[in-house]
Order: sequence, then C-alpha cells, then structure tokens
Amino acid sequence: MQYILPATLAFAVAANAVPAQHWHYPKGFGGPPAPGGAIPTGGAYPTGLVPTATGILPWPTAPYSPIKQYQNKGRADDDEESSSSSAASSKTKSSKKGKSSSATASVTKSGNAASATGGASSGNSSAPATTAAPASGGSGSSGGKLPASSGTSILKAVQTIAAGESFDGGMVAFDRGASCTGQTEGGSSDTVFHLEEGASLSNVIIGPNQIEGVHCFGSCTLTNVWWSEVCEDAFTIKEQSASGTTTINGGGAFGADDKVLQHNGAGTLKVTGFTTSDFGKLYRSCGNCKSMSERHIILDDITASEGSSLVGINSNYGDTATLTNIKASGVKDICVEYEGNDSGKEPTKKSSGPSSACIYTESDVTSS
Repeated sequence: MQYILPATLAFAVAANAVPAQHWHYPKGFGGPPAPGGAIPTGGAYPTGLVPTATGILPWPTAPYSPIKQYQNKGRADDDEESSSSSAASSKTKSSKKGKSSSATASVTKSGNAASATGGASSGNSSAPATTAAPASGGSGSSGGKLPASSGTSILKAVQTIAAGESFDGGMVAFDRGASCTGQTEGGSSDTVFHLEEGASLSNVIIGPNQIEGVHCFGSCTLTNVWWSEVCEDAFTIKEQSASGTTTINGGGAFGADDKVLQHNGAGTLKVTGFTTSDFGKLYRSCGNCKSMSERHIILDDITASEGSSLVGINSNYGDTATLTNIKASGVKDICVEYEGNDSGKEPTKKSSGPSSACIYTESDVTSS
C-alpha cells in the first residue's frame, strides 16, 4: 500500500500534463482543434469562440489581413485627397486663412527634385522633378515677351494654394505633362494651380502640356504669371462673391484658341500690365452659366495682338467693362455686349463698341 498512493499521485499529475485523447466539448462543438493551432474545418462553433485543451478562447470575428489593411489605408488617403480638393469647391476655409507665407520652388542644375514649401500642396508626396534653365524675370508693364524659365516642373497632381497663402514659383515653368484637349472643358483635377479664397500666385510660367491653367475660388491675386500656350482657358474665376475682387498684375498669355480669362463667379476682375497675342477673347463673362451674376472687368495697360475680341460681357445682367491704356493690333472687337442666359443656350451678340456697359473712349485704345 505504501507504493499505491505515490503511484496514484504520479498518474494524476501525468494526466493533467498530457491532455486526454477523448475531449469533452460544450454542446455545439464538432471536434478537437487541428494540430498546430489551425481552426477545425468540421463542426459548428459559436461565433467568436474556439476550443482549446484548457477551455474556450475568443476568436476574432474579423481576421487580420495585411492586404485589407493596406487597401483601407489607401482608401483613407484617397478620401483625404478628394475631400481636400472638394473643400475648395465648396469654399471651405483653411485654418490658415489670413496667413501669408512665401512658398518657393527651388531648381537644381543636377536635375534633382525641386522643393516647394509654404502654402502650396500637391497630391504627390514627392516634389516634382525639374531641369534647370537660365532664369529671366518678367516685366511689370505690358508688351513684354514670354520670360525664359528657371526650370521646368511636371506636376502629377493639381497644386493647391490654401486660403490666404502665397506661392512664389521662382519663374519655374509648371505643367501637368498632359496633352491639350482643345476646347473640351476640363475639371478642377486637370488644373495646374488651384487657388482658394484669398490665395496668391506669383512668378510662374504655365507650360503647354496642360488642359486647364489656374482656377480661382474667390478674390485671388496673380503677379507675373505667364501662359506659354493656352489650352481651354488660361485662368478661370470659378467662384467669387459679389463684393470680391481678383487682381492680375503683369504676366501674359499666348496661343488661346478661345478665352484667356474666364469669369464664372460674381464680383470684379482687375487686370493691369498684361500681354496677350494670338487669342480668341482676352476676357469673357460667362454667358450661359447655371448661376448668372453681375460681373465687372477693369483692364489697364494691356497689349493685345491678333485676337477676335478683347472683352465679352453680358449687359443684360449688369456687367460692365472699364478699359484704359489699351494697345491693340489685329483685334477685331474691343468690347462686345451679349445677351446672357442661365439656360445653357448660346448667348446672342447685341453690340460692340463704347457704351454705358463698355466704358472707354476711342482715345483709350491705340495701335500697339
């Protein structure tokens, strides 16, 4: 008997150390777990539970998947980018509004990527590649030629200048590396620069490989901005309040099959010291937008050659054009009045020449 008790204890310890081959599971479990921790394929397990030798452990209802995690991250990034671009379209104001920070694009002769800092942001995480070229500034008065660029930069995504921020391009030529689609109107994602309320853009050349040039969403300022070859439009005021004023100082645009400056929002556009040649219309107040507004254009010190008309306005909506110091050659009409509409129909031409809406005298226009 003295050996029976130790033997019994040893057997009990061994039984606890090595699980028995005959398992007893709660009702609903189909069998023992597979070797190596794999989940059994047979039987019906309660949701969220898996049997073990010592009890029941919770099983995650959504197994981890690296691919799914990556896809979710991509969607989150995409959502962030799309909400960023739509924020400007809905006139969402940046928390930095009113702050003026100078952004610069630097170019290296070795062809390294340029760096853009400050108020400009792009959907591309890396800075666009650039190649160096001799730098040459533009003129503050009209009549100048397209300046030589200090380099070239192909943007993979629209470059957004946040509300109240400024971007100085250092005379780099920016485009999107996309072929012009003619007069097929592009969208905001096709633009080179997207300016939010109160943003400023300066010392930039818009290159030829783009569909839309610059879009403005309220009271923007452009200084010494040039378009080497306009595609659909060079510059468009997409949105602006009736009391807002957008200003263009210096710069110029060339080779526009139709419009150079398009005004869809309300308010005023003031252009000074601008040069254009080989164009359809320098300025056009939208003649058939779904939402029509009263618009005003002020042109001073403009040099224009070989164009159809300098200005087109909708006098039936109260539009006015004020012109001074205009040098024009080969331009058929200086100021044209249209009967605009909000039905999408083609506007009808009413008249051209000085009037109460087209405010200028013959002496305000000379040959360039």
